[in-house]
Amino acid sequence: MALKFKTTLDDLKSRFAGAGIAGEWRDCGDNKHELRCPDGAVVNWWSHTGSFSFQGPKSASTLMEQRVSACLNGATAAVTVAAASPAASASIFVVHGHDKQAREQLELILHRLDLDPYVLMNTSGGGETLIVALERQIGKNPIAQFGIVLMTPDDMGYARKDVKAPGEEAKVAQARARQNVVLEAGMLLSSLGRQHVAILVKGHVELPSDLQGVIYLHFNDDVREVVPKLAERLQLSGINVTPDKIAKAAS
Repeated sequence: MALKFKTTLDDLKSRFAGAGIAGEWRDCGDNKHELRCPDGAVVNWWSHTGSFSFQGPKSASTLMEQRVSACLNGATAAVTVAAASPAASASIFVVHGHDKQAREQLELILHRLDLDPYVLMNTSGGGETLIVALERQIGKNPIAQFGIVLMTPDDMGYARKDVKAPGEEAKVAQARARQNVVLEAGMLLSSLGRQHVAILVKGHVELPSDLQGVIYLHFNDDVREVVPKLAERLQLSGINVTPDKIAKAAS
């Protein structure tokens, strides 16, 4: 039977806080409210009907449904948590270009932070096309809790309007990220929101004008240079990373 509980949003937040159910709330419109939890579980609640739905990794969403049910029925969430298996690592969607070394550095850092990086080229995709796999991970009901865009100077180019006539000084080409990186960065920002996306920039890269206003984390040679700032962004997004893991990832 589907879980229902009619109350006010403030009362629900108070009940969740008392049961140790934490995360980031978001008003999705049409009476729908969403809670994104650090373990990847997503709680959807419709205030006009009191209905709930649960999304995210199966183990995390199942555990969260049990905890919410126990919370709203007056039981202590601690009993359920003690008997449950360890929470799944948060899923991090990684967008990258042709810089294999930078990608592998980032993957190692995420593993050391006890996070689960999703790199499309490392998966079979289940026979899906690229766009379908992207939509499943970061579409309307995303599996990923956070996205990291790795912008590396893979391409060179300039605007066609800047091409000079014969005899005039030519426009100097600028280093740019791959077009797929820019496309997927836009999808991430649209789906997850700026607070759940970090853009890492290697060296000098001409940044897309449409992404101005987004916070960039710049590094020169090694992704480890931005580990403290990246960890801060992850924590602000509701993903728990401990000081010892941050130190290990930066070493």
